[in-house]
Order: sequence, then C-alpha cells, then structure tokens
Amino acid sequence: MGYYSDPDDAELNALTRLSGGFAGKRVLEIGCGRGRLTRKYAAQAAHVTAIDPDVGKIAAAREAETPPTVTYRALALSEFAAERPYDLVILAWSL
Repeated sequence: MGYYSDPDDAELNALTRLSGGFAGKRVLEIGCGRGRLTRKYAAQAAHVTAIDPDVGKIAAAREAETPPTVTYRALALSEFAAERPYDLVILAWSL
C-alpha cells in the first residue's frame, strides 16, 4: 500500500466520532505502521500503545515527532500482552 493522504482529516474525524473521543483514554493501536494516524490523535489520549510487526515501520514512527504519551512496540498482536486494560482499540487499515 502506498502513501495515504487525508488533508481534511476525515479519517481522524470518523474515528473521533465513533470512539466518543480520545481525551483521557488509554488506546491500543494495532498495525500502526509509521504512526501517521497515531500522531493525529495521540495528543488527546492519556496514553497510546502502538504496535506493528514491521520493525522498519516502528523505527520510522519513532523518528517522527510524537507526544511523550505514545509507546511504539515492534511486535505482532499475537505476541502482545496487555499489562492494563485499554479504553479503546484501533485497527485502522490493519485488516
């Protein structure tokens, strides 16, 4: 898949509306890729754990300016064990 451009933030607006907003929530994003979407809602969330099995994509996500409330992890969902419950799980573009 190539680069996805969303200059009007339609994707972020839809996720915000469907989730009831990100403010104060603990979010797990599965398949975060390079963190394009993660960075858009992370400033609102209490904490974001963003995972992707592609080590290169996680490295690129870590290089981008991201709020300190984000933790990127290079691993597959089958390897992930939550230490605490999440308020919201996002699988945008992961299926």
